[in-house]
Amino acid sequence: MTQAIARPAIVNPDAIPWAGHPRFENILMQPLITSATHDLASVARVHVPPGGVIGLHIHAREVEVVYVLSGASLLTLGDADRPFNAGQVVAIPAGLEHGLRNVGDEPVELLTIFTPPLM
Repeated sequence: MTQAIARPAIVNPDAIPWAGHPRFENILMQPLITSATHDLASVARVHVPPGGVIGLHIHAREVEVVYVLSGASLLTLGDADRPFNAGQVVAIPAGLEHGLRNVGDEPVELLTIFTPPLM
């Protein structure tokens, strides 16, 4: 059995460009830690503009931890909508449909952590 090896690295976000989300329009992502640099987790910052939507989706094998750095949003978990605002955190189990909508006048900034790595 091969054991996964984590390679510790300090990341400077200023050196990593933002890119458009591959599935959701007007959503930006900044991949901070990826499977190329860490075998056990991936970490990204996500920018959701006012009115922006991360549509309903499922991660079949990854647990997603989301920490709200700033802004006000509505988080859909399964068939329930919940306010999800700056300072709050959630762990979304693999297989649970979820999405997010910015309901404020300011951008929502998220820190997402996936285990195992999503990207």
